Amino acid sequence: MTGPEHFKTAQRLLTEASEQNDPESERTYLARAQVHATLAQTAATAQAGGPIFNEDGEFVIGGMTEPQEAAWKTVLDSDETEAE
Repeated sequence: MTGPEHFKTAQRLLTEASEQNDPESERTYLARAQVHATLAQTAATAQAGGPIFNEDGEFVIGGMTEPQEAAWKTVLDSDETEAE
């Protein structure tokens, strides 16, 4: 699962948490959402912070590759809340 996919899953689980009929289920959904949100943040931090190679094999100091940046922009600008 990619960082953007974790982000979308966290959003979906937060929405579903409020739809639960009992506090225990709601807490479970919230905990799962927190895990996915943490993994999304970790992925974004890892992609943005270290030395990487772009799709042409060129060394880049920090920053995301264009596909990584596009994936994040898609999920952050999206009105959808469900993970694919």
